[in-house]
Amino acid sequence: MTRNKESNIIASMFLPAAVVMIFTQLVGVVANIIDGVVTSRFIGEDAYSAVSLLGPMVQIILLFATFVSVGCQIVCSEKIGAGRRDEANAVFTFAIGAGVIVSVCFVLLSLFVPGILISLCGVSASDRPELFAYCLEYLRGYLIGIPAVVMIQVVSPFLVMDNDKRLVSLSAIVLCAVDIVGDLLNAIVIRGGIFGMGLATSIAMWLQLLILTLHFVGKGHYLGFRILALSGKELLSIAKNGALTFLRELATIVRDIFTNRINLLVTVTVAAIAAKGIQNDLNMLMFCIGIGIGKTLVSMTGIYYGANDKAGLQRVFAYAMKVSVVMAGIVGIVLFVAAPYITMIYTSDPEVTKVAVFGIRCMAIGLIPDTVSVAYQDYLQGIQNRLMLNFLCFTERFFIPVVVAWILGMRFGAWGIMASIAVSKFVLIILIFVLLTIVNRGIPRRVADYMLLRADFGGREEDNMVGSLRTLEDVTRESESLMEFCLAHGLSRRNANLLSLFIEEMGVNIVRHGKPRNRGGICMDYRLQISGDRVVISLRDFCEAFDPQKYYEVHKAENPTADIGIRMIMRLAEDIRYIYAFNSNCVMLCLPLADGAKHEASEQGVLE
Repeated sequence: MTRNKESNIIASMFLPAAVVMIFTQLVGVVANIIDGVVTSRFIGEDAYSAVSLLGPMVQIILLFATFVSVGCQIVCSEKIGAGRRDEANAVFTFAIGAGVIVSVCFVLLSLFVPGILISLCGVSASDRPELFAYCLEYLRGYLIGIPAVVMIQVVSPFLVMDNDKRLVSLSAIVLCAVDIVGDLLNAIVIRGGIFGMGLATSIAMWLQLLILTLHFVGKGHYLGFRILALSGKELLSIAKNGALTFLRELATIVRDIFTNRINLLVTVTVAAIAAKGIQNDLNMLMFCIGIGIGKTLVSMTGIYYGANDKAGLQRVFAYAMKVSVVMAGIVGIVLFVAAPYITMIYTSDPEVTKVAVFGIRCMAIGLIPDTVSVAYQDYLQGIQNRLMLNFLCFTERFFIPVVVAWILGMRFGAWGIMASIAVSKFVLIILIFVLLTIVNRGIPRRVADYMLLRADFGGREEDNMVGSLRTLEDVTRESESLMEFCLAHGLSRRNANLLSLFIEEMGVNIVRHGKPRNRGGICMDYRLQISGDRVVISLRDFCEAFDPQKYYEVHKAENPTADIGIRMIMRLAEDIRYIYAFNSNCVMLCLPLADGAKHEASEQGVLE
């Protein structure tokens, strides 16, 4: 028996975090686009073409930063989902240390062997000396900010998880503003050339990182620094989860390198290269939607997956897919219509404009499948389905786009390269649908058919009860239903009464005294699972931070008979864990089902 009620808690947790992650990614990309626009307008299209070709180099730097960030983020979210705060902090501290090591390595590479990084982007000093010179000059200014670039990538997702979305948003705004001012000052006043453009970006990145560190000043944060040795199993889990992202991003980099080379092979004009650069800029901008949703989804998936909560995980997954389609659809329509006006920001060259408008519209058409596929892969990473994820990584990030770009590029030249960005996304969606049909042995129709969870995840459906509480009437109804559920599963009347009273009192307290974080009002989700000789209860609300275990421990002497159900359940519980993440409170309790002396003694102790 399962009771599923509509709840706004998933939306309240997911959407604000996703918007912040999207916004943060967008601002960072906007800063790069501003570099491109100012470079194109004030320094020249050759210089802009060179900077746009450096995209794979920046992706290589972010590749290792993301390896550290996502690997640690997934393990950390699982620790949070299980209520293990000290272990979560140890993982977070490890992420910071690993990020520093990655930063130092890439600064040294940029200083001593910059030609290797540039040549990886497909730019050769012998074949394209003018482009190579611009790339080298920009890298010299950009390398100063590499440590900040890496640490921002590592830290930001943890801060969103740790309920500090505002600071992350503020830091992103500062990055964008400082980069705009720096670029314009460099181009108009200082005239520092392409080196100055890279330096302005570096300064902006360092200021953003400085603002992010303010999160750890003072109290109120769940995550913090904790030096604690990680086990070999934990390190292996970090490496495995990070490797999944590493492979995805590596495939993307290799794809872009091959696409660059195909573009240079089939294109004979700088204008066509510049048009491809414009499409790449906008593609990076739109890709932020999927990245932001995916980063939020991978953390929330880890929390619900770590808690073995199938119903909650289904709601998160369904909501994330819905948000992906709606956001990408709206933005895609706007982008398609505004393509000519966007191109005008970069250039007035009619040859560049014609190809670029076509390229932007192709990208807009493929935005929905692109966003959905990115979010879906992050979900697979959250549930650690490595086989499916690795296959999709290779096909989506490398094989399909390179093959499509080669075929269309050789047939239609620069126009084919532009069109390949949309065609490859639709080919991928068809492939995913075919794979899911094979795995499910039939056309996937339900949300569960797309989730690829193991059969025993979350226990049997009939052993779970899920509900939502908004009003006192909901509290009364759900407590009565829970009593019936417990009795139907063979629990004693004593235990059934106790669990029903616990939900009733917790619900009444939340409805009457909870302080909601948005205008949606009070809402508390609960889940009760009977597993063997134990019952597991989890309650989640989107109110201000409140740890009931500490509260009732402190106030137990004030009125021993108040909230007697809550006190008795907490006394009987073998394990109580409190989590505060994504601006929501979550309490998890594990209780034995055995009756007898223990219950009598516990009850007497509480009443006394």
